[in-house]
Amino acid sequence: MALPIYLLSDFGTRDEFVAVVKGVILSLEPSARLLDLSHDIPPFDLCKGAVVLAAALPHLPPGLGLAVVDPGVGTGRRAVLLRCGRGDLLLGPDNGLLLPAAARLGGVEAAWSVEEEELFRRPAHPTFHGRDIFAPVAARLASGMEPREVGPEMDPGSLEAAPWEEPVVAEGAVFCRVIDIDRFGNLRLSAGPGCLGGASAGQEVLVDLGERQFTARLLGTFGEAEPGEALLYEDSSGWLGLALREGNLAERLGARPLQFAALYLEGGLS
Repeated sequence: MALPIYLLSDFGTRDEFVAVVKGVILSLEPSARLLDLSHDIPPFDLCKGAVVLAAALPHLPPGLGLAVVDPGVGTGRRAVLLRCGRGDLLLGPDNGLLLPAAARLGGVEAAWSVEEEELFRRPAHPTFHGRDIFAPVAARLASGMEPREVGPEMDPGSLEAAPWEEPVVAEGAVFCRVIDIDRFGNLRLSAGPGCLGGASAGQEVLVDLGERQFTARLLGTFGEAEPGEALLYEDSSGWLGLALREGNLAERLGARPLQFAALYLEGGLS
């Protein structure tokens, strides 16, 4: 049975792009199993694409993640294939998009530069590598082609960095970034609950977000907060989140992705 292929892109669904990518895959591997993660990533938004990919893939059976959010298409940026510790393969541009997902799938065990032109559709159009490079390579990998056949192995340390850096715990605070704003206006942070040490439920947290400061309580779910109260919680994907019960926190604060955030717990971190 062919390896399942999980698709993510910023192509949207108004145009033909997603259907064409799927058609190329199915023309080469008719038994391919395709699952759409999202094609509504905002254009060129590597951060949102990386968040959705990293949030979704750990809950799916091991497979091939094909992700195309590619502002550098047609330039000298590399196309890469990663093998993760869980056994998944990740295929896409070398622009940091794949790395947060790889970290959640056991880390990058091996990486290859996708260069074998005999695998591509010819001629490969410089503005549509999703169709002409990534789709045919994905189809062949799903059919059982060995990863080494896509091109030379490369040092995983040479991959372009993820869209956000790791959080820092220092001076009694957690320093991190807003990595996503969901449709409810909740903020996902680059930090996980482990950064809070021995913090207890109900504890107050001073949040510094740009020029705005406010207090949030550390709670388990939205219903534990009072209407209109801010809370800090672990979201369903394992990141820390900031929310306003029955309100839009991002709108109230003017928050934006990749904004710096600092969390100061009452009494410091243990």
